[in-house]
Parts: sequence; structure tokens; C-alpha cells
Amino acid sequence: MPKTIMLATPCARLADELTAQGFRIVDSTCHSRPGQAVDAYLYTSYRPGTEALLSTHPEPADISIGNYHEPIADHPATIMLNITGLNSGQVIDTLRHRLARRPRL
Repeated sequence: MPKTIMLATPCARLADELTAQGFRIVDSTCHSRPGQAVDAYLYTSYRPGTEALLSTHPEPADISIGNYHEPIADHPATIMLNITGLNSGQVIDTLRHRLARRPRL
């Protein structure tokens, strides 16, 4: 099953490259599948320490597409990945590495 990646801001080139690598891409405005868990959330920020702040406390996936408001208990925590300054290859490599190391609940 392909991993679902949410992009905080639309980036067609990155989305195309991730799709070519087998990922399912959605943007933060997508609301078509209620209750669908997101495996990783890609964002940009120039504020140091943002990633550490967002990923300090792993919890069940609480980012879901649609109007589903309860965490999906059998899904691992959503990975928050700051992609500022990374090229597409670096994003894909980092994403694969983080998804492989993600703890299972």
C-alpha cells in the first residue's frame, strides 16, 4: 500500500517525483477521503527547531484527510518533515529513511 504524503504547500515538481517513486500525494486542501491517515507531512520553515518541536511526542496519526476528528489508533505517528533547502532527491531519501524507522504502535 502506498504511503500517503501531505504537502503543506503545493509543489508540482516534488509531487510528480514523489508519485513516480510510489507515494500517494495530497495537499493540505484535500478533503476527499475522510479518515484517511497521512504517513508524512512535508512543510517548509526557516525557524530553527520547528521539526523538533513538532515531532517530540510521537502519537497515533492525528492528521487525517477529511472530517474525521479522532486519531486512527492502529496507524503509526505522522512524520513531520521540514524540507526547506532540500532538493527532490534529498526529500525522497530522507522520507524513505524516516518512514523505515517509524515506530509501530
